[in-house]
Amino acid sequence: MTARGTSERSCNPFVRFALASGREDNSVNTDVKREFGVHEFEHTFKHPKECVTSRSVGGVQSDVKPETVTTRQPLEVQSARPKRDVREPTARLALLLKLYEARKDMADTSVDTFGTHVCVAPGVSSAKVERFQLLVAALLSSQTQDSITYAAMQRLHRLGASEEGFTIETLQATSEDELRAVLKPVGFYRRKARQLKQVADTLRTHYHGDIPRALEQLLELPGIGSKIGRLVALLAWGHVDGIVVDTHVHRVAQRLGWASTSTPEDTRRALEEWVPREHWGSLSLAVVGFGQAVCTAARPSCSTCPLAPTCPSASTIESPDTNRSTNKHAGKKRRTRDSTKSDA
Repeated sequence: MTARGTSERSCNPFVRFALASGREDNSVNTDVKREFGVHEFEHTFKHPKECVTSRSVGGVQSDVKPETVTTRQPLEVQSARPKRDVREPTARLALLLKLYEARKDMADTSVDTFGTHVCVAPGVSSAKVERFQLLVAALLSSQTQDSITYAAMQRLHRLGASEEGFTIETLQATSEDELRAVLKPVGFYRRKARQLKQVADTLRTHYHGDIPRALEQLLELPGIGSKIGRLVALLAWGHVDGIVVDTHVHRVAQRLGWASTSTPEDTRRALEEWVPREHWGSLSLAVVGFGQAVCTAARPSCSTCPLAPTCPSASTIESPDTNRSTNKHAGKKRRTRDSTKSDA
């Protein structure tokens, strides 16, 4: 079943991932939804194809979901009660479920509006073509902002001769030079243009123009690594071959005490040791959005974070106000030292 088939059943992108987690055994879908509390999200989200406004992204007129503002009251980062040891699997899982709840109340983030799962052409009707578009979008997303990937995919869709959008036939008929011009400013767009041409040849030669089902075969394609391969397997085929870990998931996992690792791939292995398998498919979308909006790389919003009372890192990360104050004092000390040296 394709990602499109999932979206037709529900408007909520969380359900897309939750159901994917149970597709290997359809009988567990209800249990997966109950454990995730996904039913609580269903009235909150709408699929991007059903709720859109017009906005220019990267010079391209794009359809995106309207933004809403969610207001939170500041939380006390320093809790009077001792924080629970998050090394316990039950405590870690409790934090994950609380993160799901936080995402339910959040305004849409970049991954919700521009993520790989919304980059397919609005008029695509062929499951085979949609799988191909998901593969292309996932490949382009590496080391590229979501909005830039989304805009590039809209330009690629316009190369197509029909509402199906960008197809493997269109890719093969497009020169590498033209591809580079369309992809720019995607990260490493020159290399990715070359990889896309190689991917098209491989899919035509070995897979009858479709994308492979097995993760091992996906990983053999040019430009497809561990993270991208697992993302494509999940979105295109509904196969959960592991947790999709990007830089946001890696960072949040370190701060919440879910893993103590140095690379996203090591974090994936660490998470899979304790995260129940039924959560593997939904974790990424939830945590990525949380990392983009709350637990950001620079100046995370600890003072308004709903996980702060139990987060092991909240009391050690400077808030924006503290950071500005510290920088101000540091600048004053540097000016004093510089002034003293000049006088001498």
